[in-house]
Amino acid sequence: MKNNPWQNIKPSVSENAINGILADQSHLLEFYWAKDISGNFLFVLSASSKIILTADIPKLYGIDISVGKHDRSNQLVFTLASKEDKEIFYTLCMDLVNSTKELHDEDYAINTVLLRLEKWQYFLKNKRKPIDKRQLRGLIGELLFLKNYLLVNYTAEDALTFWKAPLQSVHDFEFSGFSVEVKTKSSVNTVHISSYEQLFSELEHLLLYVATLNESTSSTLKAFNIYNLIDDIKSLLGNVLYKERFENLLMQYGFLEREEYKEYWFLLIADEFYEVSEGFPRIAELPDGVEALTYRVNLEKCKNYRVEEKILQKAGLKK
Repeated sequence: MKNNPWQNIKPSVSENAINGILADQSHLLEFYWAKDISGNFLFVLSASSKIILTADIPKLYGIDISVGKHDRSNQLVFTLASKEDKEIFYTLCMDLVNSTKELHDEDYAINTVLLRLEKWQYFLKNKRKPIDKRQLRGLIGELLFLKNYLLVNYTAEDALTFWKAPLQSVHDFEFSGFSVEVKTKSSVNTVHISSYEQLFSELEHLLLYVATLNESTSSTLKAFNIYNLIDDIKSLLGNVLYKERFENLLMQYGFLEREEYKEYWFLLIADEFYEVSEGFPRIAELPDGVEALTYRVNLEKCKNYRVEEKILQKAGLKK
């Protein structure tokens, strides 16, 4: 674990006390990294306002949540059940800190914390894991399509509705009689197909959007990381409700804020569309007895399927 704020905290000396350090001195809310007498990892919110857990507050898998009091302060205490899950626990805690950092009203900030917990319920209940670097590239490809094509041609509400990947749909986007499958690649001119269903659709058209991404550095002109891209999309969304919906979709996708993601810089070299139609190189069905299949498509063999401008116009995708 790259970040472990509990590492140098000693267990408390009493069952009725905890030992902790302030997480962020500049924050409106008092968040603490802490340990109890048993050395369990705790995250504590201490506030003067009342903290009320209703029946609607979800139970988070692997994390106990309780309300207590210390002197005149009210406390919301998160206790990690197993230290094997400390990385995801740290990510959750930092999400609560970051999502309330710019707020100036304690009651509103506490309510925001409780709402964030609801968003974490799905993720932890289903024991989902944060996406890895390979999956991060895939997400970047989808966000590039969302930013550069959908949000400049459709309303924010429609664009977010079209994004189906976070809902674990077969295709990444669906709209106006079109399915869109997004792939990223580097210099090798092939794309990875993770299931044969990806290259088939019940809608009228199936487009393959391919973004060529090179790894880069922060000093390179036009290089970006995932957070730059997310900020660009939020600025296009405008409305705070759409931004919140976008954040929910990111979490459903498996994207959680992690420090190492800031170190991954990319450069968009080019992008192109292919129409997956009759004759396109694809596997039509699984042989009897085969339950899963992945393969690669050589795009050099797909030049005849590059999308013409009239198809993009029909899809409403003017760049």
